[in-house]
Amino acid sequence: MANADQILTLIRSHIDKDENLFLKIALQISAVEAKAGHAVLARSIQDLVNQKKTPRFATLPKPLTQAVSSEFFIPIYESSTLSDLILEPSSLEQIERVIVEFKRRIQLRQHNLDNRKRILLYGPSGTGKTMTASVIASEIGLNLYLVRTEKLFTKFMGETSQNLAQVFDFIANVPAIYLFDEFDTLGTQRGNENEVGEQRRILNTFLQLLDRGAEESIVLAATNNIDAIDKALFRRFDDVIKYQLPTLVEIKKYLKERFCRYKKLSIPKIAKLFADMSFGEIKIVCSEVLKESILYDVEITEESIKKVISQRIFAYKNIG
Repeated sequence: MANADQILTLIRSHIDKDENLFLKIALQISAVEAKAGHAVLARSIQDLVNQKKTPRFATLPKPLTQAVSSEFFIPIYESSTLSDLILEPSSLEQIERVIVEFKRRIQLRQHNLDNRKRILLYGPSGTGKTMTASVIASEIGLNLYLVRTEKLFTKFMGETSQNLAQVFDFIANVPAIYLFDEFDTLGTQRGNENEVGEQRRILNTFLQLLDRGAEESIVLAATNNIDAIDKALFRRFDDVIKYQLPTLVEIKKYLKERFCRYKKLSIPKIAKLFADMSFGEIKIVCSEVLKESILYDVEITEESIKKVISQRIFAYKNIG
């Protein structure tokens, strides 16, 4: 049952009209009741919280300290659904499992089991890792925050580990989906020739904090460079999801949805134009082609698609 501190915090949050804190404490009490075997009470609390839950695109929840929130987190307001993801069936199944387990986490806790809440996503840029974070947040109904890993590192010994501790305190107290992008900057393998002792201490701190976990949050780590990740980290994640460039079949499926109104287009033919491109790149090209058609009232043709693709390839080659 609720302890004295939780009861006092509930009353204080009501007086201060701090709805986010009130709901957070309510979820903590629900988790305690579930572990105690009081399934009906736990479910009732959670149902009431879900009815009152703040819309996903609300302002940033009241943080533990304003400095932590503004410096280390960026709220992401993109809303996506499972139907927006075009991935291998096995990868989609893993994502669906994360969502289902979170929604039924109280039932799992009655059997001393935890839902998946530490997930590693890896693969090339533009293959859907960030969109996956958005999908999970949307399907579950929680806010999505990008953790600014570049802000965690400082030149002062020990300060990076302190920053990490603050971030995980926030994660433990503010239920949400948290995305550590470019995770390899934190998870570099121990023992590298150029590694210094501070990097090893940072990684060890992260491992300890990740093990501590958070009852009502999900931590996602995304990387394009899986080979740089320390092998010890793999054991700390509940699931590892692989992303890769789309197959021709997946490209066709996506193009059929984007160009469904353009019957003159040969989807099998234009799909080949997008070979070896990521979904991120394909989406940009399709958007540019559609915008050009709308703005200048012109037909979408194979040639117009080729033109946009060639423009982007030229831009990539001349970056820097």
